[in-house]
Amino acid sequence: MSYPPPPLPPRYLWVPAPRAHRIRATCRRVAVLLITACLALIPLLAVFGGRLPRVHPALGVFSWALVGSSMLMVVLTGVFLFAARRHVSTEHLDLQEVGELRSGIVVAWTSSLFMTTFAFVGLSLGLSRGLSSAPLDRDGRDLSWPAVWVLVLLLATPLALTTIALVTGRRLFRPPTTRA
Repeated sequence: MSYPPPPLPPRYLWVPAPRAHRIRATCRRVAVLLITACLALIPLLAVFGGRLPRVHPALGVFSWALVGSSMLMVVLTGVFLFAARRHVSTEHLDLQEVGELRSGIVVAWTSSLFMTTFAFVGLSLGLSRGLSSAPLDRDGRDLSWPAVWVLVLLLATPLALTTIALVTGRRLFRPPTTRA
């Protein structure tokens, strides 16, 4: 005896028109915020990164490459939020497409978390190695600690921005609850 297949979950979810408009507007605002903040972060990192002493070359390049990749994750989450707007019509939400984009935001956030952590490790190892190899005479390296702390905050900014995208995506695109 053959049983009928279980019903497929609906691909489209009905949402009221005001909520659909709010979802689209929030996605646009957050995406513009992410991309604008990323563009503003680049010159700030260059200014404050230039005030630090020379770090071990391999560790310095490694840290800056990770920070740049983390900033690409911010842009990617902004693009995902812009793309999610396309899948919200006036009264319907495409669950499959939005779910894939939400998963992409989670992957970008996870990547940003690891890249920020490794950038901190590389920067701290490079600074400690650079400072420990400084001569003890008057030509020793002068380290601007306020610049170091500002740089640390700036290095953490891509992670904070991807966290904003993650929270926004989770809040706006919750999977529908099934009631039995």
